[in-house]
Amino acid sequence: MKNLAVFIVLIFGLTFIATAQKVENKVVCFKSDMDCANCEKTLTEHLKFEKGVKDLKVDHVSNTILIGYKDGKNTDDGFVKAIEKKGYKAEKISKADYDKVLKETAEKSNVHEAEIHKVRK
Repeated sequence: MKNLAVFIVLIFGLTFIATAQKVENKVVCFKSDMDCANCEKTLTEHLKFEKGVKDLKVDHVSNTILIGYKDGKNTDDGFVKAIEKKGYKAEKISKADYDKVLKETAEKSNVHEAEIHKVRK
């Protein structure tokens, strides 16, 4: 009987530990081919409803996308498909490359006086 009680406590403890583990958030970055603020808005509105999204930064000036998401709810490839579904390129880049592109864009003070909007298929 004593062994049964120890077994039950052990099982309960292991179950509690397994469920108490925090799910990690992941970050994935992409280089894209947006043309204007409307492209940025389209992708933002589409991606914010993808499963697991916790953080989203879409920038048409630097043509970058940063997605923070809950691991296990979605995948990097799932986001590639979601971006491409809207007709945009989704080239996966590292977080370091993402930061570098943002820094270079800010240094150039990239001003879009005449933005051109391409027709997408």
